[in-house]
Amino acid sequence: MVPLFRRMGLLARGAPMRFVGNVSFFAAESPDSTHTVVAVSLANNALTFAREDNRFRAGYSVTITLRNGPTVVRNIEAHEDVVVGSFKETARGDESVLYEEIITLAPGQYEFTVAVRDDGSARSSEDAATLEVPAVAVRGLSTPVSFASATVRTRLTAIPQIIVNPTAAAIFGRDSVIPFYIESYGGQQRTDRVDFAVRSESGQSMYRDSTTLTSRGGLHAGTIEIPVARIGIGAMTVAAWRPGTMDTVQAPLFVGFGADLPLATYEEMVNYLRWFASPFRIQQLKDTPSDERPAAWNEFIRHYQEHYQSPDALRDYFSRMAEANTRFREEVSPGWMTDRGRVLLGLGRPDQIYEQTARTLAERGRAQVWEYGNLNMVVSFYDQNGFGRWKLIPASEAVFMTAWRRRVQ
Repeated sequence: MVPLFRRMGLLARGAPMRFVGNVSFFAAESPDSTHTVVAVSLANNALTFAREDNRFRAGYSVTITLRNGPTVVRNIEAHEDVVVGSFKETARGDESVLYEEIITLAPGQYEFTVAVRDDGSARSSEDAATLEVPAVAVRGLSTPVSFASATVRTRLTAIPQIIVNPTAAAIFGRDSVIPFYIESYGGQQRTDRVDFAVRSESGQSMYRDSTTLTSRGGLHAGTIEIPVARIGIGAMTVAAWRPGTMDTVQAPLFVGFGADLPLATYEEMVNYLRWFASPFRIQQLKDTPSDERPAAWNEFIRHYQEHYQSPDALRDYFSRMAEANTRFREEVSPGWMTDRGRVLLGLGRPDQIYEQTARTLAERGRAQVWEYGNLNMVVSFYDQNGFGRWKLIPASEAVFMTAWRRRVQ
C-alpha cells in the first residue's frame, strides 16, 4: 500500500513497522502562526502485545522532528499504550491505532521526519518529507480534513479538536458519505460559501458542489460531505476554494472496494483479479469509463457471488493472495505472481501436498505435488536447483489452465 499512499500525498512506510501519516493546517490566533495537525495511524498487528490479566497491552513510540536547515525547530517524542480486550483484536490489520500531535509553527519550509517504533520489539520505520507550512490565515482556507469526529471551533484562540481519518478512506457499498471538516478565515459576513470538487488520479472531475460555512467568532466553519456513490472507486483528491479566488486547498480521499479487500486503485484491483474471473469479465472492467465503474463493480460482485455460490468468494480469494505472498515470495516476484501462487489463487487450496527431494548426487532439485480431490487432478512443480524457484511442469501447466478456465467460466 505504500506506493498508493505516497501518490495520495501521505507519509507511509511498510514492514517492519507499517504506518500512514497525514498533515493538515489550520489558522492560529496570530496570522504569523499555523496550527499543524500531524496524524499517524498504524495497525494492531504491527505491535507486540503482552497479556495483562484478562486483557492485552502494547506500547509504541512516535518521534516527530522538524528542521529548518541544520536547526532543529521541534523534536517531539511520545510513548503511548494500546489496550485491547481480546487476543483476536491484537491481530487487526486495519489502521485502528491513531496518534495525533498539534504543533504551532511559523509559515515556511521544514524538513519533516516521523518515526514509529514498537516498544515490545526492535521494529521501527521512518519516513521523511519536505513540509511547506502555509500562512493559512492569509490563504483564507484550512486544509479539508476527513474526520471520525470533530468539534467546530468557535474562536481562533481555541485548538482544533478533531480525530483525523488519515487515509480519508471509505468503503463502497457500506459508507454513504465521506465528511471533511473545513474552516475559512477573514470577512465579516454571517456565512461564507466554499466550492469543492472531487477529481480522479488522472484529473477527471468526478463530482462538484458547494457548501455554506457559518460565522463562529472570527472564523467560518462547517463540513463538506462527499457522496460515495457519486465519485467512483479508488484514489482521488478533494479540492476546495472560495468563489472568485485562485487559492485552492486539497486533500486525498480513497474509496475502497469492500470490507476485508485490499486498498488499491481501480487499475490495480483489476490486475489482482486476473485469477478470480474470466479474461472476458476482466476486460469488461478495464474498458468501463470512470463514471460507470461503481455500477460495473456492483454487477461484477453480484455475478461472481452467484457463480461461486458464496458471498465471501472475493474475500477468500484475497485471503489466499495474502497467504501466497507470505509463503511463495521469490527474489523478483511477489508470491501471488509465482506459479504456486497462481495455482493457489486459481484453484484454491489443495487437499494434500507431497514433496520429494533428490535421493542421489546425480539427481538435482525437488518435486512438489498438489492433489485436488474435488477436481480429480494433481499438479506438479519442480525446483530444479533447490533454491525455492518452483515452476509448473509443462503437463501440469496445461492441466491447470484447463481446470482454471472451467472454474471461472
